[in-house]
Amino acid sequence: MIPFVTFTSDFGQSDTYVASVKTAILSRIPEAIVIDVTHDIPPFQPILALPALLEILEVAPPASIHLVVVDPGVGSRRMALAGESDEFRFVFPDNGLPHALTRWLKNMKFFHLSDPESFGGLASPTFQGRDLFAPAVAALCRGRSASELGPEVRPCDLVSEAGLSGFAPEKLLVWNTDRFGNVLLGYRAFTPPDKVVVEGIGLPFPYVSRYQDVPRGRPGVLINSSGWLEIFCREGSAAQLTGLRTGMFVKATIEGGQGRRLLGES
Repeated sequence: MIPFVTFTSDFGQSDTYVASVKTAILSRIPEAIVIDVTHDIPPFQPILALPALLEILEVAPPASIHLVVVDPGVGSRRMALAGESDEFRFVFPDNGLPHALTRWLKNMKFFHLSDPESFGGLASPTFQGRDLFAPAVAALCRGRSASELGPEVRPCDLVSEAGLSGFAPEKLLVWNTDRFGNVLLGYRAFTPPDKVVVEGIGLPFPYVSRYQDVPRGRPGVLINSSGWLEIFCREGSAAQLTGLRTGMFVKATIEGGQGRRLLGES
């Protein structure tokens, strides 16, 4: 099989960082397919990469490799990890994201990339996306298992998302405000709720099924096509209307249906 890799980061597109990481992978594995998920994760906020990762996992082929580099602890004693589930493999820093992923995927295992030279990497102090994580991805592309890249790490020894700045389990995280001004909240529905009330945003936002269920320029709340709870303004910007920004928290009451909060208990 041709190796299939996805790449998510907070690197942006104005510098050479993304190209350097992809080149480090492709120079070792020229036949690999590397898909950019997004490089616009807000800097230094690793948990905000989780929704993008969850969405791409739904369409990625089995055995694909997912590189996620949002790494405020680069060069510190935080662990670099390879991970694997029943279907997928991962390379990322131990920044709260791997621990959070265990709530969404079954049978997750993690391995400490403690000896990068064994797979052609370097423990550089400032750009481990290129120097450590990219060679680890290449090693997985060559057929090495995650367990061959380092000693196993118990999930209970990972950094918990509960230790991240601003975490509030009783509230929903605003994990994105998209280009249409929609405010995406950290609740994913598996079956639609019967009632949703988002609190503390000033105006009454009716819970509806479609954007067209409210007049133009009026706000609402719905479950979007990817299952996320979303505040919208029809043909307008809910972000401007509410003042909500990525990384903030809002309180919401959700009745009925089945779903899971992005952070904290379901």
